[in-house]
Amino acid sequence: MRWRADDFSLRYQVLLPLYAHLPPVLGYGLAAQQATIFRRNKADEAASIRAQMRSALPEASDAQLAGWLDDYYRMVEQEALDTWYLQHQPIQQIVELEGFAAIAAARRQGRRVLLTGGHFGRFWMAGPAMRAHGFTTGTITRDGGNTNSHGLHPAEYRYRLFKLQRLQQALGGTFLVEGDELRPLYRALNDHLIALIFDVPYTEAHKGRVTVNFISGTIDLPAGIYRIAKKTKAVIAPFFMRDLGGGRVRAEFSALLDPYDYDETVLMQQLASQLEQRIRESPGHWWLWPALPLLRSNNNDSGDSSLAG
Repeated sequence: MRWRADDFSLRYQVLLPLYAHLPPVLGYGLAAQQATIFRRNKADEAASIRAQMRSALPEASDAQLAGWLDDYYRMVEQEALDTWYLQHQPIQQIVELEGFAAIAAARRQGRRVLLTGGHFGRFWMAGPAMRAHGFTTGTITRDGGNTNSHGLHPAEYRYRLFKLQRLQQALGGTFLVEGDELRPLYRALNDHLIALIFDVPYTEAHKGRVTVNFISGTIDLPAGIYRIAKKTKAVIAPFFMRDLGGGRVRAEFSALLDPYDYDETVLMQQLASQLEQRIRESPGHWWLWPALPLLRSNNNDSGDSSLAG
């Protein structure tokens, strides 16, 4: 019974699929407008995000915090719409790349490349844009299981599986599920760019973590990216998304990092510093404000008890 009230989503089953048939500037504009409507059911989440923004950026005014929350929920709606635009619109109308030439040159020279960035902006859209330039991308994801183990709304669960399917088609590389063995990933680096997001929160202490400075305190980050790059002799290519307005985004790539030039803490600190710079420029584009307490290190000496739980 697809249309039962407990199984139906106006957002995923009607509105977003409809918007994707419109020119991007119009479709993304409508998604941005509906963000105001759908966030009304997320008052507790919005209050938590606002509290984390306030604790990390205490100099912010109430007006700034309100604007950042608007940016956050606008991003959420537009990122969901991306899934349908992958099917209906040429990616060049939505995404551009800056600084990608160094990655392309490294691949032409036979070097393995690990892409990395934070949960910042519509980061998935970098992959289809790189595919348009002839480079396939793989990744490791937490989604993709055969059961709804996280207890999501049925429509949300279906959407996530649909999104994963669309991304695999659009990126063209190997997709693995977190927890699988890494040898297939090592092999995939020979044929694809591999993207691994580095600001990953864990509910329990992660044995491979390092502690780095980050926005008025410290956070723990898994150093797997560094270790995989070193083991496979891959270079690390950081990138972050910039919102250009009208639904358009730009993937901006930083200088390539050779893991043999760093120890793991220094390299992860460099990535965290790059992410912090982007967050300070556009706080509403970081997805992980609700997870900041999980990222915060047990050694955090910022003195803010709200970050400990």
